[in-house]
Amino acid sequence: MKHKVTKRVPPESETVEWKRSPGEWKEIVETCAALATSRGGTIYVGIGPNGDRVGVQLGQGTLEDLANKIAQNTNPRQTPSIVTSDGDAKIIIRIAVSASRFKPVYAFDRPYRRSGATNQRLSIEDATHIYLSSRGLTWDQSPVEGAKITDVDPAAVRRFLQVARTERQWDVRADTPVKQVLRQLGLLANDRLTVAAVLLFGRNAQQFLPQALVRCGRFKGTDAVHFLDMDAVQGNVIEQVERAMTFVKRNIRMGVEIRGLQRDDVWEYPLEGLREALINAVCHRDYASTANVQIRIFDDRLEIWNPGGLPDGMTVADLWRQHESCPRNQLVANAFFLIKYVEQFGTGIQRIVDDCRTHRKPEPSFEVHGQTFRAIFKPAQAGDLTTSAAGLNERQRKALLFMREKGDIQASQYRELVRIGQRQAVNDLNGLVARGLAVRTGGGRSVRYVLPAAEVHE
Repeated sequence: MKHKVTKRVPPESETVEWKRSPGEWKEIVETCAALATSRGGTIYVGIGPNGDRVGVQLGQGTLEDLANKIAQNTNPRQTPSIVTSDGDAKIIIRIAVSASRFKPVYAFDRPYRRSGATNQRLSIEDATHIYLSSRGLTWDQSPVEGAKITDVDPAAVRRFLQVARTERQWDVRADTPVKQVLRQLGLLANDRLTVAAVLLFGRNAQQFLPQALVRCGRFKGTDAVHFLDMDAVQGNVIEQVERAMTFVKRNIRMGVEIRGLQRDDVWEYPLEGLREALINAVCHRDYASTANVQIRIFDDRLEIWNPGGLPDGMTVADLWRQHESCPRNQLVANAFFLIKYVEQFGTGIQRIVDDCRTHRKPEPSFEVHGQTFRAIFKPAQAGDLTTSAAGLNERQRKALLFMREKGDIQASQYRELVRIGQRQAVNDLNGLVARGLAVRTGGGRSVRYVLPAAEVHE
């Protein structure tokens, strides 16, 4: 078929490509795949690299041969419209490529996408996301090879049911069989466990999804060089949230704020805001990526890294405006909603900011670096905390709370409180003294430990 083509050809762009001759048919096939994966576009054959109109020589069957090569080497099979100019001395072939309904489109068994004026070969991760998105699916709906119903932890399912029934009045009986609960949540694909099922309830999720963990680190100073504490938090994603928050509380400062006669516990970071940011990272991360959710605690900031970046077309600025909720993992998000970990209205960022404001903390900043989204929290200003409790164990924290409530604590009371021996009790309490968090008073059997502030008022 012949068609009049204007002499002025558009410049190369996301939707336009120039080729000099049909002899570049392999590159033409790749461009067809790239355009079809994206928004579609046009390939002009007979245009030199500088945009000069060089024209082509048409032999018998040239167009049919080109059409066959495109169709035979693309998957899904592409059959673009191919026409030529008419009445010009220099003939131009125009190949009009439509956006494919099913994506990505492969050329020579490799997936491509158009980016600017170039064809980009897709990574396995990107190809997977595009495949699922074009079919209205999310990656967590994919079945997990080799995972069986026996890999589900019934106790985790029961705990989930209990919370969902309490928080959202989810109308599923507490004694519902595990497999039926999974069906109710959409976690089975033809009776096979999905990614979401393993993430939410797997006995050992990392056996099948080793990237599904939260990597935590407390660093000395302001760069990620010297570790003071670290942990790779595993388990199912619900457990990961709680265990990672335990790590955070172990490694940030805690103090007291005096309001009249009342003492209030004060953390240098807003715990609910941190928890919301962590939940968002665990829920919405890209589980096709080999990267991990990360918590990085420095002297001057706390960062939560979410591998996967923002949804396509969304910017950091959009987060501060009303926006739709676009969960990357729909099944995980649905389950998190039932236990009130998330809402379904795209309000997570606002809740983080609101918690910072409520506790008079600096508002966090949000950044995108490559395929990683980062929430960055700044600590309370110097002087906001009267006590520093970074790096304490849970027993020592209980001792501090006991002193705040009772005024002082003796070693015998501490042993009974945390169920440890005499030597460990003395070591723990002396550790508080060494940090300046407690003062040792008295002697012999009358030794007691008080807060520094309490000693001043006595």
